Amino acid sequence: MTALPVVVLSSPVESKKYIFPEELPGNHVKHAVWHQIPKNKLTGDDLHCPRIRLGPIVSSGSSSSSSSSSSSSDSDSNQSSPQLHLRHNYKTKHENWKEATVVNFSYQDLGHEYQVKNFIRVLHCLESCVQLNLVDNGLNRLSEVKLPKCHSLNLRKNYINSFSDLPVCKELLHLNLRENNISNLHGCEKLKKLRSLDLSLNPIHFEPSYRKRVISKLPTLQYLDGILVDDQDRLGFVDKDNSCVVM
Repeated sequence: MTALPVVVLSSPVESKKYIFPEELPGNHVKHAVWHQIPKNKLTGDDLHCPRIRLGPIVSSGSSSSSSSSSSSSDSDSNQSSPQLHLRHNYKTKHENWKEATVVNFSYQDLGHEYQVKNFIRVLHCLESCVQLNLVDNGLNRLSEVKLPKCHSLNLRKNYINSFSDLPVCKELLHLNLRENNISNLHGCEKLKKLRSLDLSLNPIHFEPSYRKRVISKLPTLQYLDGILVDDQDRLGFVDKDNSCVVM
């Protein structure tokens, strides 16, 4: 008789395939903001992408109640809460927007009604800002804002309908409006120093003679949609809005 080897099959020890959010080590501070970290010396303009965000509404007895009030927008100022005084101190101690030169508020849905008021408040403070990034925020109108020293403005992937909806930037050199809703050039004449402009994937981008029309309106432009403007681009275009036909 031939002996056969015995093979014992056993199931592997079941391992956990996922971790619940509440099991993460940082879960208890998930709604906290940078100025609540002990011994923190950072100010808003030190951060690469500071958040403008409304925290969760919690009871006043909760340990995270200060996070809720201090990270909320000014739109909640009409609510009676003793924590609003802490928010005022936060502005005074940690905000230094008047000195900030490079500011990035991208990907925060800042056009939403629950935080747009606080967002506009911050924009009004950017007296020294040279470069401002506001990518993908659902914004449609910023004409009330003045940015006296801004050279570079990135508004890619928003809902801007017109050049008249842009902030007042008399020193603007570089403007990115890719993936917005620009359908005409009305108001672009105020950009007297503009060197580069990106209007890709706007409605106007698909119109006949688009490139020549834009360049004829902006004589200082050196780059349009990332392509160098040459002498040929500046020749041979007649704006039909300012022409007539004699029969």
